[in-house]
Amino acid sequence: MPNREILASPDIAESEEGAVLLNSGYTALGKVMAGSGGIQFTKAELDSGELPEGTAAEDLTAPVEYAGDAMIAKCENTGTGEATVVVQATSVGVETGFYIKGVMLYIKDPEGEGDVAYSYLPLQSKPEWMRPQGSPVSKMVTFNIINIVGAAASVSAIIDPDALARVVDLEKYALLGHSHEISDVSGLANTLSDHAASIDLLNDLVSGDMPGGINKTADFATLAGITMRDGVWSQTGRSITA
Repeated sequence: MPNREILASPDIAESEEGAVLLNSGYTALGKVMAGSGGIQFTKAELDSGELPEGTAAEDLTAPVEYAGDAMIAKCENTGTGEATVVVQATSVGVETGFYIKGVMLYIKDPEGEGDVAYSYLPLQSKPEWMRPQGSPVSKMVTFNIINIVGAAASVSAIIDPDALARVVDLEKYALLGHSHEISDVSGLANTLSDHAASIDLLNDLVSGDMPGGINKTADFATLAGITMRDGVWSQTGRSITA
């Protein structure tokens, strides 16, 4: 479901929920932990099916009714044994509208080259309607899916190049010294203006353009306010040498 068109008058929905760790995911996580390896989320798929009677979500290895691919936009490891994977889906390329009743996440097989179904976000009790492309109002939905990752050495994801950058992510990018390169993103200009002084200061510090540099007065005669961790102090020479 790639983002090859700009969504006009979009209906935007966003949620944050915990995913069910699948049995196959539990097995994969055990292998990761045993080998002190990392977890890499590889893809996301949409499900439009109802869970069969007597079937638990943990038992799934694929969507009940595959309804298309979603886009992994971000992965953030909280360092608390959980990681949030941001998954997006839009109406671009959707021929017939459908209810999103689940989202399945896959990781790289820790012992092979394929993918393993890792976690599942069940939405059967509160499905999200996905409009077809060409509707008067386009649809974009974002799922912030919280996953159990245990003490994996690292957590990463293959980010879909068609995923849409969110304003909050662009703000972080801008605040890291790129504010002057971003000027035409809707809703971002006001935020940048509010933090203009901080952004300019950060830019100057990073680039070395601070007029006059950063000045600090040090008293080498008495070492007042100075803590020596290494070197030899010469009081008469008013200097410190390694």
